[in-house]
Amino acid sequence: MVKDMKKFIWRDPLDSEEAKQMALEETVPHVDDEEAGNVVYTCPEHGKETYFKIKALERQRKMQDYVYVWFKHRNHSEKMWVRITKGSRLKGEGTLDNVPKVLTKLQHRQMVKFKTDVEGITWGR
Repeated sequence: MVKDMKKFIWRDPLDSEEAKQMALEETVPHVDDEEAGNVVYTCPEHGKETYFKIKALERQRKMQDYVYVWFKHRNHSEKMWVRITKGSRLKGEGTLDNVPKVLTKLQHRQMVKFKTDVEGITWGR
């Protein structure tokens, strides 16, 4: 498990203003603040759980143009925000709104495609 990882205990990820603000500070893209700690690392055992907690932020009105997308390449993965330019959160395309830290072949503002599976995970391609 990664040291110094903040633990969130939420019944509903959007149940309090404090929880929403903490989550936004940790996950909403900040291009001008690339190195300020807005990256959340998880172990493989808790990756899906953390993904869905962050993905729940899509329900906020100011996030209506974003989708939280899970990218995988070989044995590596990274989850990032994508600004939707075509389609919907279920299937479409958009521009990558984070600076990749693991999958460095992807670039900030790169056009990507995505599709949501039956489990509710939105996969990037």
